[in-house]
Order: sequence, then structure tokens, then C-alpha cells
Amino acid sequence: MQANYLSQNYIQQTSLSKFLATLKLKNLSKKFYFKFTDHIHAIDIKKKIDKKIYQNYFKFCVEREPIDKSISFYFMRKNSPNSNYKRKNMSWTEFVNKKRFPVDTNFYTHKNRLIIDKIIRYENLETELPLILHNLGIKDFKIEKSVNNRFRGIDPIVTENQKKIIYNEFRSTLKFLDY
Repeated sequence: MQANYLSQNYIQQTSLSKFLATLKLKNLSKKFYFKFTDHIHAIDIKKKIDKKIYQNYFKFCVEREPIDKSISFYFMRKNSPNSNYKRKNMSWTEFVNKKRFPVDTNFYTHKNRLIIDKIIRYENLETELPLILHNLGIKDFKIEKSVNNRFRGIDPIVTENQKKIIYNEFRSTLKFLDY
């Protein structure tokens, strides 16, 4: 029997929420909880948990090659049901020229310094993640392939100039990953 691993959020009481709870203001207290969610910045976690825990836990993230990540982001923004008319009709060239790329370096750095232990390349996820988890005591972990490409279309042709623009915008990421 295989266990299902679902993303879980974790809620932590803050000093204010604890104080309000002592005053029997439970509903108001809950509004001041800190919620750890998917895609939370490492610095926010570091600020909210015990310093020793942060130092001793193994922290990692997954990063994607900048052009592939940008193409995926382009299609997600373009083809999402929530996109407006202008966004739905945006060409790849227009998208690149706007320079609004999904640069996520701030999720795992603080003041331009890496504050996690490991960055896994997305393209190596199938091999690297099970190794890391094995080292952390999670045995026999296997990734089930699941492709979420409901928004993705046919990849655009990426010109050399567009590659330069994208890689230039991802400079902060490229300091930590050699693509």
C-alpha cells in the first residue's frame, strides 16, 4: 500500500494570537496566526521558527532552467481562465520584452546570500529528490509522474537575443546554478 503525500500547511500561533486567546478572544486570536504555506520564502520561515531548528534542519528547494521556466510561466499567464483579453493575446515576443519573468531567487536567499542547503535542478528532480529524502530517513520514495500542462501550448521559438534577455533577468538565480 502506497502512502499519499499531500501538501500540508502548518499554522503557528504568534505572540499576539496567544495573548488574545488568554483573553478568551479565540476567533480574533486565529486572525493573527502565522501560516506556513507552499511557496513561502525561506527568510519568513527562518524568522518564525526556533533558530536552532532552522540551523539544524536540511533545507532545499527546486529551481528550473530559466528559459523553460519562463515559457511555462508565459503559457500559464496567457492561458489561465483568469487572464484578461490582453494577456490571452500576448505574443511570446511581447512577453519577453516586458521582462516580467518568474525569478524566484528571493525564496531561498536573503541579502543575496543562499539561506538553504541545496537547490535541486527541476530536470534532476527524479534522481536528486529521492536521494535527499533517503538521506533524511524517508526510504523508498518514488515520484509519480504527473504533468500539469493544461495551460501549455507549443513551445515558442526562442531567439538568441531572447535567451540573453531571459538569462540576464535571471542573473540572481544563475549565481547559484550553472545553466
